Amino acid sequence: MGFEKIRLLCSAVSHMPLIFTFRDSGVTEKYGFELEVDIAGFSQPGKPARPMSDRASLLLEGEYEFLSGLHHQTYVYRAKGDRRFVYLAQTQNNWDDRLIARPEISELKQLEGKKILNNGNPAPCVMGNLIEALRDAGVDASKIEFVSLEETEVKRYLSLDMVAQGEVDAAGVDIPFDLIAKKRGLNVLQLPDRPVIHNTTICASMDFVRQNEEKVIAFLKALVEAIYFFKTHRQEVCEILSRELAPLLHLQGEDEVEYLHEQWSRLLLVKPYPHPLAIWNVYNLDVGNDPEVNFIGPLEIWDTHYLRQIDDSGFIDHLYKAD
Repeated sequence: MGFEKIRLLCSAVSHMPLIFTFRDSGVTEKYGFELEVDIAGFSQPGKPARPMSDRASLLLEGEYEFLSGLHHQTYVYRAKGDRRFVYLAQTQNNWDDRLIARPEISELKQLEGKKILNNGNPAPCVMGNLIEALRDAGVDASKIEFVSLEETEVKRYLSLDMVAQGEVDAAGVDIPFDLIAKKRGLNVLQLPDRPVIHNTTICASMDFVRQNEEKVIAFLKALVEAIYFFKTHRQEVCEILSRELAPLLHLQGEDEVEYLHEQWSRLLLVKPYPHPLAIWNVYNLDVGNDPEVNFIGPLEIWDTHYLRQIDDSGFIDHLYKAD
């Protein structure tokens, strides 16, 4: 039996624990489609890399049916009169970046007067959240020098090396690089919790959504079931992550894959609705301070009624009660 192909562009490799599971767990076939996945900035055999800067145009031009990410440009487009972008679901509402530091630094306050390497991304949802988290912890962020490093596949290991060698005092990293840092004798500093629209935010063009509502419902049902699979099929998910993600991140051991699975299982939402404080956070970090855009309300981009339709049918509750 042939399956229809749905194309998804991911904004960053940090989204891929869930997305590789979504693609390879077998759930999509239950809903009549195969998921084809590209990662912005990563080339694949026979395909050029899709630049981060092209994500919006690629979605609107129909190169992809769905996009994972794109947290700020949507409001800018809407402010200019283009109302096509819509967010349909949010798979996590808590920031998951981690802050590693040299062994002699054990408290966030010690970072004042020091140099921090951000997570390779100056975007407000990365750099902005780090700065605000430090402020929430009582740190004077104006006394910290923040530096960036060009995003590359091995950037995370370069971050660890730069901290270990004293080139910077601390660095923001993705999971599981906090575990790897600990294994190298570095410290992981506890940051305050922050609600944030982050990672796998499902974005689409409203033109596509209106013309393909059955396909949208099928996609969202499969996404919900992929989250369920991630949370309840540890061995199978770890096998997928070991095969598909570990080579991209250059992970070295099973413990790193298992830790990645454990942390993402905790973060993923059973019902992938956005939290209102998470929406406000991502809006306020960037759009809220721009008078050319902030007449657009935080919720104007969101439409969760398709997810609500699935939820109200009992589909999600039935999945978890089946255990």
